[in-house]
Amino acid sequence: MKKNIFLLLSLIILSLVLSGCTSNEQTPNESVKENESIEVEKEEETPKEPELSEEDKQKVLQAEREDLEKIRKDEMGEFYVPLPPLGEDKELQTVKAKALYITGNVAGFKFQEENIDYYADYINAINGQSGKSADLSRLDEINKLEKVLGIAKASEINALVIDIKDDHGYVTWTSELEIVKQVGSNVDVWFDDYKPLMDYLEQNQIYTIARIVAFKDPLFAKSKPEHAIQLKVGGVYLDNNGEAWVNPFNEYVWNYVIAVSREAALRGFDEIQYDYVRFPDRAAYYNPITEFPGRNDRDKDEGIEDFLALASKELEPYNVHIAADVFGIITHSWDDIPDDIGQTWRKVANQVEYICPMIYPSHYGTGVYGYDVPDKHPYEISRLAVMEAIERNAAQKDPAIIRPWFQGFSAPWVKGHIKYDAKAISDQMVAAQELGVEEYVIWNASNNYDPMSFFYQDRIDKTILSNDNVDIMERTPELALDRFLKAQRSIKYSQLYLLTPIENREEDYDKFVEDMKKINPILKSFTVSSINKNEGKGYLAIVDVSYTSDLGTFNSEIAEYEIIDENGIFKVRAPEIKWEKEISE
Repeated sequence: MKKNIFLLLSLIILSLVLSGCTSNEQTPNESVKENESIEVEKEEETPKEPELSEEDKQKVLQAEREDLEKIRKDEMGEFYVPLPPLGEDKELQTVKAKALYITGNVAGFKFQEENIDYYADYINAINGQSGKSADLSRLDEINKLEKVLGIAKASEINALVIDIKDDHGYVTWTSELEIVKQVGSNVDVWFDDYKPLMDYLEQNQIYTIARIVAFKDPLFAKSKPEHAIQLKVGGVYLDNNGEAWVNPFNEYVWNYVIAVSREAALRGFDEIQYDYVRFPDRAAYYNPITEFPGRNDRDKDEGIEDFLALASKELEPYNVHIAADVFGIITHSWDDIPDDIGQTWRKVANQVEYICPMIYPSHYGTGVYGYDVPDKHPYEISRLAVMEAIERNAAQKDPAIIRPWFQGFSAPWVKGHIKYDAKAISDQMVAAQELGVEEYVIWNASNNYDPMSFFYQDRIDKTILSNDNVDIMERTPELALDRFLKAQRSIKYSQLYLLTPIENREEDYDKFVEDMKKINPILKSFTVSSINKNEGKGYLAIVDVSYTSDLGTFNSEIAEYEIIDENGIFKVRAPEIKWEKEISE
């Protein structure tokens, strides 16, 4: 009996246990949901960090900036210039600059806005725009700076190029740079009170360009002769005027020039323009007797290219445009030959935003462009030089904008010279604008400008660029093809480079020549059978040709050459050639 009762109790307990287990069982989904719920509860229980206020965010950014500046100051040493203040990033201004050059001392003149307005009214009277007679009563009271600003108010002039580091090496305002203090290059600070002028220019939307002379710096060379061009026998090289130049391969010099540029950008300039970004002239004389520490087997134009690339990179945080001045003859020469001053058009134009050839007719020698006295032909010389500049630019994918320097002075030292009055000066602008080049800078070392130079617009022939059958170089498709084929026959690589579409060759000229030499194609003879408009675009020419090369020969009576317009220049796309090996007997 007891056994039965015990057994019964055991069964009841077992049943209750089993029943409890069954009631606590959950489906997989229910289990997941419960776990998720627990996790959510846990997440909700974790306290969130409060969001920073805008004021606190700025404090964090400012603290980070201060730490960064400490690092930069240690790394840059005497070349240290702070970054633009947080929240004060300058808007990058871009204009089609029509500019006048002024020296640092003229930029430092005091000016009165009523005098500027008076001179602007005078200009409007003498050009007939106001319909009033000119008031001559106060002309003698107006200083050079006020006249320049009056010209900007009354004409198309919308930019100024101002000396910040000049030809003698002087920085024209008080600089915070330690390196400037070491060199003593801001002794004559004519433009020290720069803020009134900079404020006026900004208020009147006048674009500001800081002219910074790069490598003609006798002051720096004297102060730190180890960074000058060295004589092989010892000592520093002096040019024909008895002045020393810094070494354009020297990175210490680069850092100096870039530091001065940073400060100019920080003080409000829209653009940094490098002048004398080259080696001295008379290279044939000094090359055998000088040496350039840091050259590392580079050509001179490679050194200039490397400097401009570095300057562009280092100035990116300062939000300024970069320009470089080059000799006018650089539009005409090739690969820095024969001048050997470090300026090759494409190597400069591919590193900056503006390239500024100094197209002064007085600076061209007898016979250049076929003129005995180029100074007597401002329109023609400017036209031919600008055409060549456009052709060189058209050979690059993304070159600098062309902004020429034009002659704003007479050159009595040139035999047969003419007076550069308003007509002669503006002839240069007319020539350029007829070719689509609208920007320019006028150079006059004394800063005396004839305001009537800037009213020439009615003389521009606007039909020159409208002829579809002639390119900017005044070539028809027939002339372009003939020039291309003759360049192949006489193996003129530079002409072939300029006349071949960009997509059909290497953009780098040295690689292009290397590719050509691997095949060594020579056009033995050619006869153009026909040139007709192509169904797509451009023209199609049928040519009877005979080639030889290191790979064999090619002969065809129906070779097809395409002539296309690329960047305003007619270029020639040659047919694909299948070379036939000559079978020896």
